[in-house]
Parts: sequence; structure tokens; C-alpha cells
Amino acid sequence: MSDTKPDPTAPEFPAGRQTIAQLIQQGLFHHRQGQTALAMERYSEVLQKNPEHPEALYYVAVISCQEGQYQQGVNLVRRALTFTAPQARMLNLLGQALDRLGQPLDAMKALDQAIALDPNLAAAHGNRANILIDAGLPDMALQAFDRAIALDPTSTPDLINRGALLELAGQPEDALKDYDAAIKLAPNAAETYCNRASVLKDLGLLELGGGGETSPRFAEAIASYDRAIKIKPRMHEAYAARGQIKLQCGDWPDGFADYDHRAEFESTPFKAMTAPRWHGEPRPGERIVLVTEQGLGDIIQFGRFAAVLASQGHDIAILPRKGMAALLSSLKGVTVLRDRDELERDGRPYRWLPLMSAPTILGVTPDTMPPVVPYLAADPARVAAWAGKLGHARFKIGINWSPGNPDRTPLARRDIPLTQFAPLAKLPGVEFIALQKGAPLGEIKGTAFRDQIKVLDADPNPEADYFLDTAAIIEGLDLVIGCDAVIAHLAGALGKPVFTALPAVSDWRWMLGRDDSPWYPTMRLFRQDASHQWSPVFERIAAAVKQRLV
Repeated sequence: MSDTKPDPTAPEFPAGRQTIAQLIQQGLFHHRQGQTALAMERYSEVLQKNPEHPEALYYVAVISCQEGQYQQGVNLVRRALTFTAPQARMLNLLGQALDRLGQPLDAMKALDQAIALDPNLAAAHGNRANILIDAGLPDMALQAFDRAIALDPTSTPDLINRGALLELAGQPEDALKDYDAAIKLAPNAAETYCNRASVLKDLGLLELGGGGETSPRFAEAIASYDRAIKIKPRMHEAYAARGQIKLQCGDWPDGFADYDHRAEFESTPFKAMTAPRWHGEPRPGERIVLVTEQGLGDIIQFGRFAAVLASQGHDIAILPRKGMAALLSSLKGVTVLRDRDELERDGRPYRWLPLMSAPTILGVTPDTMPPVVPYLAADPARVAAWAGKLGHARFKIGINWSPGNPDRTPLARRDIPLTQFAPLAKLPGVEFIALQKGAPLGEIKGTAFRDQIKVLDADPNPEADYFLDTAAIIEGLDLVIGCDAVIAHLAGALGKPVFTALPAVSDWRWMLGRDDSPWYPTMRLFRQDASHQWSPVFERIAAAVKQRLV
């Protein structure tokens, strides 16, 4: 967090008693060279001579913050300010440290004071921008980054942070320019290559959405991840992200191999077990436990592989997250565990595997996906119970328009305004069954076709088993239409017709340019183009539904 710049030569002073100024200069030299212990020795000598020396206190505060001791840094810089007139650099450091301590209002006050003293202090503008991002004020943050970079075009952190903000704001071309500029300044920063690769992938999808058949951006993105991995070979996040691009491009063997690096994340998306991990070999007398991971849609999508492995003669059990056990109990030949204690009570030896690593074991490709759909089934008694509540409309469509979670970037936004379903409401004999949950249901009141939407009290207890009622309702529908969310996966796993509307920057699992999916034979994909508008998507969906009504 130092605002000093390296000096290639060390100061030379005559032997004997050194002045405070000389000690400060020696400390700064060591500090610039990254020799913080030696720098601290010199600064401490100054403070022994003069405990109220503001410069020495400030530089010790800088080292404290560099070492993560932010409260100590705050105390030291505040002490320094009691012995000198306010200085912009000291207030800037104070603002940084207060922000790290979770005190953004006090941090902003200090940074504003720093800028008032020195409007050209680039670091203060950059630090202010970071606080504005956290405060949910991206436009103001972008203005602050622009000012910081105009004052100091060599500020690599500000270029990277502005690039990330531009990426989140849906401006990938501008983000790429910032990442490229940062790489020129710091060519060995692996994280910047990863950021660059993410933007290149998005740009490739946008080029396809603009009517292109292919894009070199995907190869560029993979090359950028390659560079990051070369710089930092144990950067497992880069492997996993590179794997997702390969999966999207259809290279599933290499893609899933890369994606397996998620097991090495500092915080893994699954909870490892104490038993040995399974690598696909026959294990007579041993149970293979598949540990579910990530979102509910992922569990449904990859749950099929439990049944495939069971059909190959393995003793397969699946350990799902709370609430999914009942739904997954229809997987053929698979034991569904309610908790890990069941394994201990059973007593048989076992090995385990993360569920989303099963395709690696099976060597699955888009052309060799096992034809197991449907692989989930609704409870017949529930299907019968809900049948009478669905009504007798000519064509019943289940709709789901929001995934329930905020998206990373507007380019990849999966939620769809309910009003976009209007072209479907104009079709004769159509009735909508809301499969949506939560706050988005409030949109129904504001739609002109609200009387055509039936809301059923399905799966009312969020603590109970998931999707049992919803699966039964889907069985009684003619079609499901929705966004990229768990409902689409559930309908596909049940083998029901489902139309899925995808944003221009879509998830890896839907691959590139396809209107079908190897995951779900009964699913059709409808993609946004580069305009990011939903209206053309739903005009095409309405036309496809109209054909079914003939």
C-alpha cells in the first residue's frame, strides 16, 4: 500500500552517527526493495530518537497495512497526523486501511479529505472508486477510476479494477482494453490473464450472437488461460475456467479434465470425504458414493450419471444436499443417502467421487451422452392429485422467468421480464401455470395477461423435500418454457418438452449455437442475439408453440 516508487541505488552516508533524515532515506531504500524488516529497523531508530516523528510513523503504518495489520496502521497514521499538518498521502493510507476494516463511511471521508488537499493524487481516486463499487454505485466508481487512470496511466491495479467494473457493466471490449494495458505494464500477473480470458470468452459468444458462425475469441481465451497457468502452475481456478470454455466448445474430455481442478480450490464446491477418492476402477465389495455439489440444477443435470454407473454394475449411492433425496430416489439402481452418518452405520467400505466428475470417469462426449432420459420420475399419487387442479385448458404451459439469484453481468443475465411472455398469451387455448417461486411472482399483478396465469401452492415448505409437487405438476403440462434455471433441468430430466430461453452470453453447458442439447433430448434452446433483447426470442418461441397447436 506504499505510494513510493523503487530507487535503483542505495544512499551512501559517512560512518558514524546518522541523522534522522539519513535513517529515513535508508529505510525508504530498503522499503522500495521489499526489505521491510531492514526498513523497520531504520524507521524504529528514528522513532527511538523522536517518538513523534510523523514521517517515520507514516512509513511504519504503510508496512503495517502491507502486512495486513490494518488497525495498527490506522492507529499509527492517526498518531502521525497529530504531529503534522494534514497530508494527502497519510489520509489516503488512512482511507485504505479503514476500508479494509469494514468502515467505508470513515474511509470515504478520509479519501475525500486527501483529494481536497491534493486533487491530483491518483491513488486516492482509485481507492475511492473501490469503495463506490462496494456501495453499489458503479457509475460513480467508473468516474473515479477514469480520474485515477488519467492522472496515472501506469496504475496497474486501477486498470484491472476498472476492467472488472466494465466487464460487470456489460462493456467487454472496453474491459479488454484495460486488461491488455495492465498486462503491458505487468506481464507476469496471472490473474490479469484470467480476467482477460473471461472477457474474450464473452466476446466470442457475442460474435456468435451477432450472426457469426465461428469466433477466434475462444482460442484466444484458452491461450490466455494457458499463459496464466504457465506463470502460476497451481492456479487451479484458471484450469477450471479454461475447462468450461472447452466444454462450451464441445471438447468434453479435456474440458472435464480441466474442470476437475475445482477439487484443489481453497474452498471446494463440495465437501470431501475421508475415504479414498474413486478413479473409475472396479471395486468389488465397495460402494461408490457420489457427492453432489453446487446448485440444484447441477445436481439434477448430473444426477443421470449415478444411474449410468449403476447400470454398469457398480454399487452406487448418492449423497445429495438437504431436500433433494426424495426427488433423486427415482434414479434407477441408486441408493440415496440422507446423510453421511448412513455410511458409518452401514459399515461397508466405500470410495467417493464428486458428482460433476462422473463424466470424466465415463469419458462422455456430446455424441456419446447415455440415452437415459427420462431418468427422474414424479410420484404417481402426486401426479394424480395435481391433475385436477391444473384445469382443462387446451394447452397448459408451465412458465419460469427468474433463476432467483443475481447474475454476474448484464451480458449473462438469465432473468426474463414476465411481460415478454405476452406473444404466447395471445395464442388460442393457452393457459400458463406459474412454476416460479419467491419475489418474482409479484410481477404477475402488473401483466395484462395475469388472468391466464394460474399460481398453485406447490412445494410450500422450503425446508421440506424439494420439487416433489413441481415434478408432479410438470408431468401434467403440455410444455415448459423458462429461463436457464433449475425448472428447465427438472423438466428435461423428466423427459417433458421444454423451451429454454438463453442470454447472449450463455452458460457453458448449453454449448455454442445449438438449438438442441445433448443433455436433454426433449429440450429446445432459444438464444438471444447480440442485441441482448428478449422480444425476438419470445417471438420465435411463440411461433414454435403455434406449430404445436395446429
